[in-house]
Amino acid sequence: MNKLMLFFVLLCTTAFCTNAFAQQVYVSVDKNGVPLYSDKAVAGSKKLELKVSLQSQQPQQATQIDPLASLTEEVPLYQLTILAPAQEDSVISNQGEVVVQSDVSPELADHHKLRLVLDNSHYSPLQQSSNFRLLGVERGEHQLRLQALDQNGKLIAESPVTTFYLRKTTIATPK
Repeated sequence: MNKLMLFFVLLCTTAFCTNAFAQQVYVSVDKNGVPLYSDKAVAGSKKLELKVSLQSQQPQQATQIDPLASLTEEVPLYQLTILAPAQEDSVISNQGEVVVQSDVSPELADHHKLRLVLDNSHYSPLQQSSNFRLLGVERGEHQLRLQALDQNGKLIAESPVTTFYLRKTTIATPK
């Protein structure tokens, strides 16, 4: 391992010393969209100009550069709020129908979607609208959470949990 490392250091040092002033680098993109860098031109490659400076008197500040930063978009910070049913609210429905109204601020981008999570296990289909209609909800205590997802299905925002109670009217039979 040490010999391999020494060989690599010597190879790099030799390559730098002989080509310190005129280094040619070419970049191309493969069929999967991955950039490939080479010192030889291939079909469809672009020449990159590298500037090498021998002045290393001043220590350079360490900066982290994200190579994918230009390829990714900035995700807006969404504020998601469930308006109805309100926290600790009772919903009366014999059919188990619950209409959920929510607010998304700022407005949801076209390529982002919303989904409603009921009791941490039932997920609504993805949609743009901030209003949902749930059917067949059983009586009792339930938790709702609204989630915003990006175009890849990655969770980008989530509302606080809203607890509500579903009640069904019953007709007591006289004795």
